[in-house]
Amino acid sequence: MKRIVCAMSVVILFFGCQSTNVDIRGGSFAGDDDTVPKAVGFAGQVHKMKFGPPPPGYVKIVGEAVPQWQPEDMTAGPRGPRSPLSWYPLGPRPILDEGWSGDDDASGRVVSVAPHPIDPDIAYIASASGGVWKTTNGGALWTPLTDELSILNHGCVTVDPSNPQTVYAGTGEYTTWSAGDGLFRSTDGGTTWIRIATTAQVGSTCSRVVVDPTDSLVIHVTGEAGYHRSDDGGAAWTTYLAGTRCSDVALNPSDPSTVYVARHGDGIYKSTNGGDTFNKLAGGLPTSDVNRILLAVAPSEPSTIYTAIINGSGGLRGLYKTTNGGTNWTQKSNTPDFPYPQGWYDVFLGVDPTNEDIVYGGGVFPSYAVAGVVKSTNGGNNWTDITIAGGVQLHPDQHAIAFGPDGTIWIGNDGGVWKSIDSGASWINTNATLTVTQNYNIAIHPTDPAQAMGGTQDNGTVGRESDTEEWPQVIGGDGGFLAYDANDPIRKYTTYVYLSIFRFDPGFSDITGPWGGDPANFIAPLVMDPNDPHTLLGGTNRVWRTTNAHSSADWTTISTTAVAGGGTLNAIAVAPSASDMIYTGSTTGKVYRKTNALMWDDISSGLPGGQVSDIVIDPIDPETAYATFYNTSGARVLRKDPAMAWADVTGDLPSGVAARALAVDWRFDPPHLHIGSGAGVYSSSDGGTTWAKDGLDLPNVNIGDLVIDTTQHTITVGTYGRGAWRAVLPSSTCALLGDVNDDGHVNGADIAGYVRVKLGSPGVDDVVSCADYGTGNLTDDTVLFVADLLD
Repeated sequence: MKRIVCAMSVVILFFGCQSTNVDIRGGSFAGDDDTVPKAVGFAGQVHKMKFGPPPPGYVKIVGEAVPQWQPEDMTAGPRGPRSPLSWYPLGPRPILDEGWSGDDDASGRVVSVAPHPIDPDIAYIASASGGVWKTTNGGALWTPLTDELSILNHGCVTVDPSNPQTVYAGTGEYTTWSAGDGLFRSTDGGTTWIRIATTAQVGSTCSRVVVDPTDSLVIHVTGEAGYHRSDDGGAAWTTYLAGTRCSDVALNPSDPSTVYVARHGDGIYKSTNGGDTFNKLAGGLPTSDVNRILLAVAPSEPSTIYTAIINGSGGLRGLYKTTNGGTNWTQKSNTPDFPYPQGWYDVFLGVDPTNEDIVYGGGVFPSYAVAGVVKSTNGGNNWTDITIAGGVQLHPDQHAIAFGPDGTIWIGNDGGVWKSIDSGASWINTNATLTVTQNYNIAIHPTDPAQAMGGTQDNGTVGRESDTEEWPQVIGGDGGFLAYDANDPIRKYTTYVYLSIFRFDPGFSDITGPWGGDPANFIAPLVMDPNDPHTLLGGTNRVWRTTNAHSSADWTTISTTAVAGGGTLNAIAVAPSASDMIYTGSTTGKVYRKTNALMWDDISSGLPGGQVSDIVIDPIDPETAYATFYNTSGARVLRKDPAMAWADVTGDLPSGVAARALAVDWRFDPPHLHIGSGAGVYSSSDGGTTWAKDGLDLPNVNIGDLVIDTTQHTITVGTYGRGAWRAVLPSSTCALLGDVNDDGHVNGADIAGYVRVKLGSPGVDDVVSCADYGTGNLTDDTVLFVADLLD
């Protein structure tokens, strides 16, 4: 679904926009709705958007685990060479003024909540791609527990009800098909972790983990590989229902030998012998148009069970209730279609632990879908929407509900975590210290290193305005590629899914081009010409360009669809030294290069195939470039020389690591390479021969984007799950003789530095180095003559 609340001018906020409905790839623009708080971003713009989640298995969100990970790596760091970079977090912590959260704090997607069974102040959450977090004070402060786990993609977290210091984390998000690395356990409240099941044993995603309340050795797990059980605390595993994804599992708390398993696309199965054998339940349950299934057993009356069955349209096939353990079911026909249209992705079902007639359902949001969070107090006969209660609003897209020992309700959704201490009469936002924002892309301000923007999953574009971890929202919905105008950075460009493009200068303008009929990525590329900030290039299955993005933004195609090779474009790069030298990379592994006003050449020969992830061009020689691929083995990092040949510079990058994003530090010879993987950053200082992984200061999180500030000599990474981080790059220490301004090249750009030093040091001979730039302190460490500068 897609929603925009009308844009406004720089100073005056116009709340009386006309309703508009525009079809965009199955979504729609809805009219204004005064019940929904407006998002206020830079310079007072109000803009709000919504258009569904990323497609399952989308390459940018999948990630991959650290190869050969061992538990000791969490404290000792990765084995092998260690990157010299030292990373520190930039935030968001939190996202401020997030419109879909009622102009309040937000963070990122939380898919599971596990309260402590005794202490109401302790709870654990599993974020979709930012790991497991813990609070010991009711959500006022959250602490990450698994930053150095092999992977931060999660589907569920569970506390052992008999031993609450024992916590289980199931990796891999069930609904989005993100990569997992098995099941992990902590026996000390989350301080240390071990893996107790591999993906071969329990699959690569997790939908639920349940521990037998009477026997802690018995563990039940469901996910994409079926239903699995261990009877010895995880030493051995058996798969009992294989061949079909299992979306849920529940136990009778009074008799844990009674097990219910929901098989995706099939039905509900019941076992009375602990899960050894199962029978499919009928008795009024539907047999057609069945997809995802959720289960909720009433703890106060375990023979009462509710199930929400999702249909093929992402809506509610029906909410059904049994009061005799599954023998007979009754459809609760007054139930609103709260999951529609995204029940495959965001839905929850929960029963009050003390009253079997109080039921909660979580779906999308009431203003542009049917409902958000709904509540029934009479067993599902009547329902009330409680998404906005007590003056506080839940972010859309509900994933999890859990009940604390004191009755506190915890909610996890695409914005983070909320709780209620009065059964949903009001909500408390607990996102102030949570940092699980999923960045697709990152942009840095051209002159102010404190400023940056991130394009995020379902929390819009967010902007860091000063040296703080708090990032106000710029625009709601989903963010993607983005850019500052290099000459006038008040002007910013952001994108929305499928290449919708917006300009803030500081007023708001929709400058999307006429490519509505083109296939395009969910997060489609947009780049600024480094030679002309008024020129933008966007990618669908061809390249579009505007040379007046700052004004009327007239778009024309400058390529055919051949550049996408039958797919769509993942990457576009413009040479810093030649605007007509443009490279593209596609989902089909094709790389094309435009060398003049008309010609595009296929330069894919010698490339490995698979999806191109990134392309970076030499700032001086446009014939030299690097390309990276999402592949996890073989050639993944390649360099093209002026002779048109591609050389594999993957070197000893471990198998299992994808090169998801690339940044090149051209000050060195050979250039220093930095790639973002599905679990951290790898760096090479010898042109790709050897690679070193980041240390304990950067989480093992999926990397969305890498950007180098060539003035400050820093590298900023936008992670898909842990916000933004930054490191200072190594000094070139005069890596090139005469490189006065330390940009990696000896050329006319060094003259200003030379003159500045000379003017500050009369009577000193022509001895200048990068270390002397702007200081007037000549150290005689590199000799530079004026003749060299004019070379």
